[in-house]
Amino acid sequence: MSVSSDLIPTRTQAVQRACDLFPIIRDNARRADDERHLPSEVIAAFAESGLAKMLVPHRFGGWELDLTTHMEAAIELGRAGGAMGWVGSFLIDHPFILAHFDEQAQMDVWGTENAGALMSTSFVPVGKVDVVDGGYHLSGTWGWASGAAHASWIMLGGLIGGGPDGHPEYRLFLVPRADFDVVDTWYSAGLRGSGSDDVTVSGAFVPEHRTLVMTSMREATSPGGAVHANPLYNQPFMAHGGHAMVSPAIGMARGVIDAWQDHVRSRSHSYTREQVAAGLPMQLALAEASVQVDAAELLLRRCLARVESGEPITLEDRVRHRRDITYVPQLLVKAVNNLMQLAGASGLRDESPIQRGWRDVRAVSCHVFCNFNAAGENYGRMAFGLPLNPRDANF
Repeated sequence: MSVSSDLIPTRTQAVQRACDLFPIIRDNARRADDERHLPSEVIAAFAESGLAKMLVPHRFGGWELDLTTHMEAAIELGRAGGAMGWVGSFLIDHPFILAHFDEQAQMDVWGTENAGALMSTSFVPVGKVDVVDGGYHLSGTWGWASGAAHASWIMLGGLIGGGPDGHPEYRLFLVPRADFDVVDTWYSAGLRGSGSDDVTVSGAFVPEHRTLVMTSMREATSPGGAVHANPLYNQPFMAHGGHAMVSPAIGMARGVIDAWQDHVRSRSHSYTREQVAAGLPMQLALAEASVQVDAAELLLRRCLARVESGEPITLEDRVRHRRDITYVPQLLVKAVNNLMQLAGASGLRDESPIQRGWRDVRAVSCHVFCNFNAAGENYGRMAFGLPLNPRDANF
């Protein structure tokens, strides 16, 4: 199955579809925060937009666009609302991961004209995996499964046996909705509306073809990469890994800037009645926050442009990209912290998108994949001619 080229949107058209969702996302942002989950009508609007097809291969009815288009769309989703930006970015990214699985696994999901299937993940390998004839049995509880309540499939991390280096082999296991339950456990200070609940599995059988050895993605040797000719599916994962979470965070920070400008523009000093925006500190704060967010986006664009160039990705590239991608949240936190500090007490109210975006950006920065210390250490070690830290398996 493939999709006609005249049905595939351009980058501009795809990003515009994300922009078109702004009203429904923004109008429901407070509700999502209060209910700790995205309203079904928001998810339905996202599904109808077709954005989940963005990185699905042509042969399965997808758009097969690129990572930069994903970034730009995720920025717009995050600008409208942090929770939807976070979940929506992953709903675009997870099909890209599936495209690295065995061809039969891709057929299982997309082979019935279901290129827009929504997928969730939980990468932490905490469940029990038993080897059985023809595959594996999975049992246990996995956390941080953002948007799992809306997913028809989920990819779960697990460890089996011993790999060639003596350590357990880390795999992703593709599980259909009938085989997992969502447990309402998501109570969080940030990304509160993302519904990043736990999922439980009780002895589900996962055939061998629905598993993916993660080192094959890391080394660009995945079985799916051998099926798809597009270089998009044949690049080392750590050359761009993490972009799906920092892209919406850039949008979240831009949303804070938008809301802060409106907030400050509408305020005047209690005694002098002078417009608050006329003060130099406010103007400088806006300038600094804006340039920090622009710098963050430029760092990410540089990484993705290198990946999409088709040129070989070296270890030096991977280390530098990891440094840059993990530094993006640090820039964003600095930007929103200063604006939150100057927003005044009214910026703390639940209805304020300033405090909501501030919390969401900080939540993204806490993700283990955004650990700049580990990435920075390896960049420094490589620059000084030292071996990379062997405890960091990302390279």
